[in-house]
Amino acid sequence: MTEQPKYQTVIRWIKEGIRDGSLRYGDKLMSEKELSQKFGLSRQTIRHATGELEKEHILTRVQGSGTYIGASFQPVRRERFMNIAVLSTFNESYIFPPILRGIVSVLQNAGYTTQVAFTDNRPDIERRNLESILEKSDIDGFIVEATQSALPNPNFPYYQEILSRHIPILFFNTFYPDLKIPCVRIDDRKIADHATELLIRNGHRKIAGIFKSDDGQGPLRYQGYVDAIMRNNIPFERFSVIWCDTSMQQNIHRLEDYLLYRLSGCTAVVCYNDEVAMEVINILLSHGVKVPEDISVVGIDDSNLASICRVPFTSFPHPKEKLGIRVAENLLKMIENPDFDGNYLYDAEPVIRESVRKIEKSEQ
Repeated sequence: MTEQPKYQTVIRWIKEGIRDGSLRYGDKLMSEKELSQKFGLSRQTIRHATGELEKEHILTRVQGSGTYIGASFQPVRRERFMNIAVLSTFNESYIFPPILRGIVSVLQNAGYTTQVAFTDNRPDIERRNLESILEKSDIDGFIVEATQSALPNPNFPYYQEILSRHIPILFFNTFYPDLKIPCVRIDDRKIADHATELLIRNGHRKIAGIFKSDDGQGPLRYQGYVDAIMRNNIPFERFSVIWCDTSMQQNIHRLEDYLLYRLSGCTAVVCYNDEVAMEVINILLSHGVKVPEDISVVGIDDSNLASICRVPFTSFPHPKEKLGIRVAENLLKMIENPDFDGNYLYDAEPVIRESVRKIEKSEQ
């Protein structure tokens, strides 16, 4: 007698549950992890079983929510509160206020109120806000800027609980890779690639990079920097890559000697954002290093800092208010249709200013 494939065990259990009433139309199925533990099977085997049942229109997978019993099932939402929660990292940054303007303008026009809170990029404050949201349970959607998104986060169960209540979540600027939740952001990797390529096209081959270590944008921008370096056959210099966390970025002026030491020998530097670029330029100038004659500087965000700096610097724009508008529009679509893919990536072209010098071949 031929032994049945292991995934059939899961299929039989689900079908029997539907027949005996223990699994009913609209019920949410156990997660892949829970089913894997229940049957002692790999998640790949579980995925095969549920995939077969999807083909038979017995199960329906809802992105960002889970798998449900029934064909083309849409989870039933509870009453509408006409209220959206927004959780950001910092309220004093040059990025968030215009993003919030965009978000609020769209939500107000749609009849929603907006409640805003901040984490100061701290997981403990993020947790308190998530607990409050779950306790009150009075929102129709949740817009979030992930906290320290490059690091393991202890708050994932709170996000999973919000999703289990069929409240759509949309990240902006950055996201948690381990949570399959959509995000509206700039294409950090591609834009850092553009920034590095701009310097290479201007004859630079000794290019430093300063990146943030605890936010997800940092590793992505580092990847873009490396992409451009490797594509142009420029030797990669680990010494020229400088990492800083949130606290270091806020106090970068205290690292003057260290930065000057790491930038020595470089003719250009790609900075994580405009705040870093402005601080670096001020440090260089205060130590008699000329920008761009001695070292060229490129930022990311194209904030007002780029134009008011002692040396106005080239920067790649962040869409800011446009991004906020897109975030709100996508969340509203997710509220109406849980299958809507809320992801969106922005590219950017540089705003050229005075901080990049062209190096002639004779100087290389």
